[in-house]
Amino acid sequence: MIEEKSEDAYYLMIDKYIPIIKSMADVCMKKYPSYNMDKDELIQEGILGLLNAINSFTERRNCIFYTYALVLIKREMYKHIKKCSRGKNLILTLSKSISDDIFENELFLEEALYDKKDLVEEKVLSNYYESLIYNFKYELSSKDSTIYELKVNNFSNKEISLLLAIPYKSVDNSWRIIKKKLVNYIQERI
Repeated sequence: MIEEKSEDAYYLMIDKYIPIIKSMADVCMKKYPSYNMDKDELIQEGILGLLNAINSFTERRNCIFYTYALVLIKREMYKHIKKCSRGKNLILTLSKSISDDIFENELFLEEALYDKKDLVEEKVLSNYYESLIYNFKYELSSKDSTIYELKVNNFSNKEISLLLAIPYKSVDNSWRIIKKKLVNYIQERI
């Protein structure tokens, strides 16, 4: 059934594993209460891990699917927990949404902080920076461009090294150079 990769097979597997994923999310919520994580986000990450397991499982792995799926589910959940625990993200996980009501008359925080002109300017700047970062990859060599794309998509240096079959140190050195080039690239265009 796993090899079929049909939509029905995906739904059957999700239905079968959702109780396990929910149980694992409960354990994580109890184990890491200070991170103030959302249980639904953990469940979603677990489902992503399950889908990765379904897509990448082969009989040549010398293990049963259940064991393989649990490893990938846990990996995705712990990646999310690690992301929530980082200093730069901790403020976001502990804060309230800016769309939460702050006054009885249904004013939203974003409306209280910005007028519409500020929001438009912020959106334009955000789009400009996003396009700068996206277009930066075209300034790089093909090897560096590939490493940049993978790093932007949250691959670790070790994973990139394995994927591209190049030494870890080479990936690390390339990433350091890419970061310097990116800073210069943005500074030149601002």
